[in-house]
Amino acid sequence: MTLSVVSSYLPIPLDRGDPVRVSMTLRALAQVPDCTLLVVRRPDTTADHVEQLRRMLDPMRVRTFAATPFRYDRLGPAGRYTQALAYGLPPWIRSRYSAELHDELRRRDGAAIALGEAAGAYFHGTGLRWHWDKANVLAASVPQEIEAAGNLAYRLRARYLTAVSTRFERRALAACATVSVTSDDEADRLRRHHGRAATFVLPSSVPLPSGHLPRPRERELVWLSSFAYAPNLTGLRRFLAEGWPALARSGYTLTLIGSGLTAPVHAELDRHPGVRVRGYVDDLRAALATARAGVVPVWSGAGVKLKTLTLLAHAVPVFTTAVGAEGVPASPAVRIAADPQAMAAELLATTSAALDAMAAAATRLVQREFSEDRFAERLRTALRDDGYLADRGAAGAEPAR
Repeated sequence: MTLSVVSSYLPIPLDRGDPVRVSMTLRALAQVPDCTLLVVRRPDTTADHVEQLRRMLDPMRVRTFAATPFRYDRLGPAGRYTQALAYGLPPWIRSRYSAELHDELRRRDGAAIALGEAAGAYFHGTGLRWHWDKANVLAASVPQEIEAAGNLAYRLRARYLTAVSTRFERRALAACATVSVTSDDEADRLRRHHGRAATFVLPSSVPLPSGHLPRPRERELVWLSSFAYAPNLTGLRRFLAEGWPALARSGYTLTLIGSGLTAPVHAELDRHPGVRVRGYVDDLRAALATARAGVVPVWSGAGVKLKTLTLLAHAVPVFTTAVGAEGVPASPAVRIAADPQAMAAELLATTSAALDAMAAAATRLVQREFSEDRFAERLRTALRDDGYLADRGAAGAEPAR
């Protein structure tokens, strides 16, 4: 069986949550016979990035494509939004769209797997049987950016994006045969907003860091997220305003790590006492080794949070909200608080011995529920059951390893 796998961005480097899920999915499919990845290069993709991906996925065939430029880009947002509407796509999805990749898919037959929301742009006009692996339900997640909007212009833009994203999602769901989501809560959102039942739930997972040696220092906290995603930054600002002062007075430090950091945001966050703004780092092992605990202060967002799982995989206890712990089974490794003051109080009340126990529980939780092997087996079993992969016992077929 010919299998085409489509991603709207190259998942190298692993600079935010989405590439982690995509890269893990690709590694799970790398040994499937007659499987080809068709992927759109990012604007900053280098030849080294492409070669790194090919080495990681060998023997899977990898074909890369450039995003199709906006025809009226010189007109700024007005030109981009107009052309995006003509394509029936949200602007952020149109910015990742490759007409050349779409033409290639029209020439292919068999089955296909679309990774992430933007890959849904390729369903129409092909003869492929599509499975859509969704990181989140756009009809639910995009409106949350309205809540995070700080001014009228941004709120109007967010309302527009909600409408166009929901319409795009509805049309794409009508064109795909099967769909997976990251949590039971996301399955409920899919049903509520679109009347569509998820074919299966596949929680995001993270690889356990090889050679990681935790050396936690007392009162050293860490925040790990993308600065570019508005709900992350809104949650951090709320935590710094309402919860951090009590922790800072008690001698805690907080290191902020993540991609998408701009100079104005850096200057704003750097003014808080005890806060160290690092931005993106290549090696999380070194950056997280000394963290005593991590904070995930998010009050909006959907699906299993890769930031939460990444901290747990590095043996960092997590203090978060119900949103930050979505899809994570109850565990001693995670403490949940309703607001920033309660989160700060939990941290102040947790003893060193309790933090040690939380760190040990964190590693056990990831090994048991969110390991790469468990993710791969769940994925391949579900895809075999739905006819995308050959049965293990089929004559002449190699096992999907």
